[in-house]
Amino acid sequence: MSHNQKNKFAPSAKQNLCNQGKKKQVFFSLEVLHETKSDTQTLVLGHIAYHHAKHGKFNSSVSSIAKHLCYSINAVKSALTQLLSAEKEEKQPLLLEECTKGYSRTLRLNLKHPLGYRLLQSYTQIIHGQQAANTLPLFGLQLHLFDSKSRYDSRHQHKMLMLHALISSKIKASKLSTRNKRDTYQQSISQLSKKLGWAYMTVKSLIETMRPLGLLSVLKEQVSRVAKFVFGEVKASKAKVRRTIIPIKECEAPPIERYRDVRIV
Repeated sequence: MSHNQKNKFAPSAKQNLCNQGKKKQVFFSLEVLHETKSDTQTLVLGHIAYHHAKHGKFNSSVSSIAKHLCYSINAVKSALTQLLSAEKEEKQPLLLEECTKGYSRTLRLNLKHPLGYRLLQSYTQIIHGQQAANTLPLFGLQLHLFDSKSRYDSRHQHKMLMLHALISSKIKASKLSTRNKRDTYQQSISQLSKKLGWAYMTVKSLIETMRPLGLLSVLKEQVSRVAKFVFGEVKASKAKVRRTIIPIKECEAPPIERYRDVRIV
């Protein structure tokens, strides 16, 4: 992020409740994130997969994907190039392209790829309510928390929203659990790093940036010599209505190690 860059998130949970009419989201699965090793590819695929499940295909332009996901056009083009190509000759790509007419591209999930097939089943289940076996857990990333006017240096923000989506989903699942009803989610940085396939310092940086934004409450506890964070929901009535500025140390360009993803074994 640039030195003078302001926070790209909505001011508070209270304001977010007022923007429900403008709610915009994209779903993603950790399995796709582990397969691609790329948050950009994961979110681009999630957007296309949704339209495939709903309409039988995705038929739109690269610029429309970029606008919806708050990415630059070049970032989307690069992600599509990777998704349409197989990493190895014996492997199938996750996406197939039927045709390109002008700026419009017709894309489909590759159902010969095991992950592509499971992804379509998963989206079909949440869109049409059709029960399917062997589906993937999908997490809803809330894009309306992101300022779409600035989408050219957004990797940190997208990663933070993915972390927020994962934690929020775990909190909701815990509250609905018949055995352990809790309104918090406790994890260490190492545990979150393993789940997301991101480097330890990446997750640490995201949590540090998330603290002042009011998206989740974050408490640090020491459990058996391991520092664990307790995440909880922020009550809308207690949220401060103000625009938070990311501290200068967070605005500085992060070292490359912070965004070097670790390979999942």
